Amino acid sequence: MPIVKLFVEGNLEMELLNSIFQGSPVLQQGGSKNALRPRARSDRADNKVAAGYLRDRDFDYEPPNTLTEPTVDCTENNSVAIGWRWCRHETENYLLEPSLVHAAMQWSIREVEDAIFSSATKIRYYEAARWTIGTVRRVLPPNFELRTRPNLNEIALPKSLDVFSTRNWAEQSISEHRMRILESMAPDDVSGSFDQFAAKFDENFLRDTAQVLLWFSGKDILAGMEEWLNFKDIPNPGAFRAIVRNWIIDNPERTLELLPEWHSLVHLLRGSDRNEL
Repeated sequence: MPIVKLFVEGNLEMELLNSIFQGSPVLQQGGSKNALRPRARSDRADNKVAAGYLRDRDFDYEPPNTLTEPTVDCTENNSVAIGWRWCRHETENYLLEPSLVHAAMQWSIREVEDAIFSSATKIRYYEAARWTIGTVRRVLPPNFELRTRPNLNEIALPKSLDVFSTRNWAEQSISEHRMRILESMAPDDVSGSFDQFAAKFDENFLRDTAQVLLWFSGKDILAGMEEWLNFKDIPNPGAFRAIVRNWIIDNPERTLELLPEWHSLVHLLRGSDRNEL
């Protein structure tokens, strides 16, 4: 079933994808990434609207193996996809696609790739640190909650309600939750995780623009390009983002040619054949 209403995170996604989708599906800003899934589910359950959502991947997941279409983030009923996340880190990563920047700015692909490499070299250890923290955060609340009741039906009670059983359940639940947190933050493990990411982001990795745009934060890459952008008479990274955003808004069909993942997204949401797009 096609998605007729899509929740997205912020203004940038609204501006870009309104141009791409041309009203099909209709977009609505849904707030933070963690708010998108419950909003889509609520619309589907309460209002019988074929709603879905699209979120950034951020540091919550490592990049997928398949990069030709967004990753399914949530399914409903008979494995019907209702939520997706970008393959790349966040929306800004697509605005840095060298072929797209070339089309929008008339800069050579090589100089854009060199600028991304220079920025990536500058921020590599910062990205390793962010990935280290992101890896730990995955096992913390809200992903793993300390629940105030066992896994029961909505209206049900545990079989044993005596003081010993209930105290034991409470203490064990808290202890397991505490150990999960402590284990995830063990200093040696944290240090080892940082070292692994730092080693991964070596010069060969940094020279691979596609990998950098997959793993590194697009906003961080943009920030690292500020001096180069100034040299190109762009006052700041935000101004560059706005220029590329406006080009995409004015050239949706060309954008879909340059960003195959976006083309696949339109296909997935409309439930249509790729050749019909």
